[in-house]
Order: sequence, then structure tokens, then C-alpha cells
Amino acid sequence: MAANKKVENLLNQKNIIERELRMIRENCYHTERAIKQVPLGEGCQSSTRWVCEDCSAVVGYPTEYELNKFFKK
Repeated sequence: MAANKKVENLLNQKNIIERELRMIRENCYHTERAIKQVPLGEGCQSSTRWVCEDCSAVVGYPTEYELNKFFKK
């Protein structure tokens, strides 16, 4: 039973953190952004996206030109 209680406690903490993160991202203006590799799900795949520098939210897809410029750095 102790493990079950710990799992429940961790899930509650996770929900609180996710709610707070969602509020921060909803109130962010995303003025500073950069192209970054973003993980897709729990696997090892990633994708290139525009990411807000302030709140780390994915805010868009780079164009083909922007991708070429990013990968040539």
C-alpha cells in the first residue's frame, strides 16, 4: 500500500505542476522564440519546431528556408 500512496502523491504533484505550467504558457506573449529539436512522445524521435524562449512552449513550424538555415549552423 505504501507504493500506491507514493504513486498517488507523485501523480497529484505532476497534475499541479502541469496546471501551473499551462497557466504560465497561456499568459506568455511568446515574444522571444528559437528553432529547437522537440521530442515527440516518449520515444526517441524528435521534430524541429519554433519554441518560446520564455515558457518553452511549441509555438509553430519553421519554413523550409528556416530549417536549412538552422541545420547549416
